[in-house]
Amino acid sequence: MARERIIDGRYRLGRQLGEGAMGTVWEALDLRLERHVAVKVVGSSAVGRDPRARERFEREAKLLAGLSSPFIVTVHDVGETTFGDEELGQSVLYLVMERLHGRSLEAVLASELPPLMEVARWGEQMCRALAVAHDSGVVHRDLKPANVMVGPDGLARVLDFGIAAVLADSTDHARLTSTGVVVGTPSYMSPEQIEGGAVGFRSDLYSTGCVLYALVTGQPPFSGPSLYQLLRQQMESEPLPPSERRAGVPAAWDRLILSLLEKRPEARPGSASEVADRLRELSLSAAAATVALPERPVAAAMGYEPTRVDPRSVLLASCPHPDGGRLPLATGQRMRLSDVLPEAETFTVGVDWRVVDGMDVDASALVVDGEGRVLSDEHFVFYNNPEPAGVGVTLAGEDPEALFTVRLPALAEGARRVVFALSLHEESAGGRDLASVNQPHLRLLDAANGTELLCYGFPSGPAGVTGLTVGELVRDDDGWLFSASSVGFPGGLAEIAESHGVLVEAEA
Repeated sequence: MARERIIDGRYRLGRQLGEGAMGTVWEALDLRLERHVAVKVVGSSAVGRDPRARERFEREAKLLAGLSSPFIVTVHDVGETTFGDEELGQSVLYLVMERLHGRSLEAVLASELPPLMEVARWGEQMCRALAVAHDSGVVHRDLKPANVMVGPDGLARVLDFGIAAVLADSTDHARLTSTGVVVGTPSYMSPEQIEGGAVGFRSDLYSTGCVLYALVTGQPPFSGPSLYQLLRQQMESEPLPPSERRAGVPAAWDRLILSLLEKRPEARPGSASEVADRLRELSLSAAAATVALPERPVAAAMGYEPTRVDPRSVLLASCPHPDGGRLPLATGQRMRLSDVLPEAETFTVGVDWRVVDGMDVDASALVVDGEGRVLSDEHFVFYNNPEPAGVGVTLAGEDPEALFTVRLPALAEGARRVVFALSLHEESAGGRDLASVNQPHLRLLDAANGTELLCYGFPSGPAGVTGLTVGELVRDDDGWLFSASSVGFPGGLAEIAESHGVLVEAEA
């Protein structure tokens, strides 16, 4: 029977989760708090003979522990211990983190080419994580697909902040690089990092561009048969636009990714927050674009098993309703209804907005099957069909808030989702788009007393579209949940309806 391995009398190691140049990651049980964690062990071969390595390691861990974001793995503890045989074991540094479940973006790329809408959402979440870190003076230095984990809640979380900084500052750095061990990952490293120059937040933005490029096209922007050639390309070669590697990629994607891959740091975007905002706009229009896939096997789109909302979550798209909402949701997050409304079979979904005089905004709901198609035309609930019989969803309320009453037992067995949408009425749009609509917002209400249970919204609508889905209810084997998912449609309500299988008749 194998002997238990316990670090510092507290962390009982289980199976190994991963291994890389910087060390190994183990599943572990925190015996003191009785919670499952992940322990990253950085061996002496990685930090060399630098006596200050532990000091820097602890300093970075303290900085990381202070970063509050649902998109950054939480750091619990840091220390030094002997790892392996008691007599022959080596002194190692270790970092204790929350135990994440899911798969890395590296694993995603190994099996499929994700839709642009997913790429934009994950990219935005990565940049939100970087923005929090950069505001605290922390630069990642080794952002790559393997360091981004997509969890069962659909959120992307960035791992290994600060670890590369410890290695880069090591007095053994010259020895490491001279033997071919590069601090960072060559396919995702900025030119200034390769040249040994100053590494700042824009170095992370370059790496972000490399990651986005790989997710959009299936491969990083540069590759070569040797490390030398790859590094030379990163420093000197201009990347092909992503649209030349994946047909149908919109020009806005080319512009953003190529701006991130500028050789000079000052030519890149000004901040991670700026990039996140641009990715938000791309995510809202991605579903409207038809993008051809490269000629390579691509697995079916991944599905996520929903979990409880992350208790550290913050609402990225601010929740503008005056009442605030008891539980704000971040873009892409899912929340099980039984967690906020136990045993309730009827509730209200409020969709509201603010507009200038003369603009007419419509709210609608579509009850659809697993393929996203309406069960029948009656299952398209809007101003001309507000109270369809036997559908389970009815529409009431007055501008600027629509109130949908949802009766779960009345929904058909084949109903897998209820999609809520906002759109500009064509006659009043006058060439304007949803950017003219303030505070598009969805909130879940207890039908019994009107208490607001959760909320999801944006400060303003996206530009370039006249229709927008603003969240949906999703059914799985364990019941119903709310998904904070938004997609923009340039063609407005007609395009939303047609995309879900409603036959829209053109006016004479």
